[in-house]
Parts: sequence; C-alpha cells; structure tokens
Amino acid sequence: MTKRISLKETQRKERERLILDYAEKALLEKGYYDMNMDEIAMGVGVAKGTLYLHFPKKEDLVYTLVEPKMQSFLKSVEEAKALPVSPKEKLEFLLNRELSGAFFQLLMKSSPDMTTIFKSREAEVNDILPKIFSGIHDMLSEGIREGLFDPELPVEFMSSAFINLFEPHLYKEMVEVRKMPLQVFNSHLSNLFFRGIMDTKETN
Repeated sequence: MTKRISLKETQRKERERLILDYAEKALLEKGYYDMNMDEIAMGVGVAKGTLYLHFPKKEDLVYTLVEPKMQSFLKSVEEAKALPVSPKEKLEFLLNRELSGAFFQLLMKSSPDMTTIFKSREAEVNDILPKIFSGIHDMLSEGIREGLFDPELPVEFMSSAFINLFEPHLYKEMVEVRKMPLQVFNSHLSNLFFRGIMDTKETN
C-alpha cells in the first residue's frame, strides 16, 4: 500500500527545496564564510527559526548541498572504471567530465571553505572520499599492470596528483582570467599529468 504524504510534509519538503536552491546560489556567489543564515531566511521568506528547524547549523545546510555532488563524482569514478577502454582513457574520461561537473564548480567558488565543511561532517565525508580515491587507485594500478604507467611511481602519489588536478586556482587563472577554452585547458592538463606518469619504456 502506497503511503500518502501529508500536506504538511509536502510543504516542508517544498520549503526545504527553496532553502537549498537559495543557499546554493548564495554559496556560489559569496563562498562559505560570507554567506549567512539570516540572508538565506530573508531570501526564502521564512523566519530564521524555521530555517534552523531544517538546518540547525550552516555546516549542515552546506553539506546537504555538497553531499549529492560528491556522490555524483563517485558515480563518475565508477562509470570510468567500467568503460571498455585503456586506463589512461578511463582517467581522461573522468577528468573531462568532472572538470565541468557540479562538484568542481562548487570547489571553485568555495575553496578553501570545503575544509571546514568536511571537518564538520567528517564521518559522512569519510564514507565517500575513500571510495573515490580507491576507484582512481584501481585505474592507476591497472595502468601499471598493463605497462602504461611508471611502476616506480607509488600509486598513492599518482592518485593524489590526479585529485589535485581539480584544485581550482589553475582553472581560474587560465579559463576565467585568460579565457582559455575549456577543451584546450582540459587537454593541456591531461597531457601534463600523463606525460609525468607514463612508463618511459612505453613511450621510448
């Protein structure tokens, strides 16, 4: 039997959706530290107490925005792993998709605020991030086994280097300030990374 949702619950969910929509715009425009709960309550048209019933702390509100974007990144990792292509092509797929993905766009506007957000919800974050790293680790290990990537480079080092490709400062400088086309930026970033980890015996 289908459970009926009460009018009150429907209104609560709609109000929460409006709060999240407004909060995401504020976060992208101002960053974590400069957005405030008073402004969000006013912008949505609810009392501050009502806002805190939904989200007791600003960290709770922002993590509710961040978590599905992290899950989307994880899904991209899993899709990349399943592709019937070389490990290099799998990682290129992941890089190209996620440089235009919602999680990276949030990182660009909120870094280094993410550190504060992650610390406030450490248990939940530690349930997702290790899976992302593990998937990237697996693709790099596959590349080593196939003779593509340098076996003398620790996989943990390569994994961290790959994740750091999503550090937003270079993107801001080259794409936003210097107006480099995104496709060109992605190509340069990919070439820079893979030239550094390719097995020299493979490329000679």
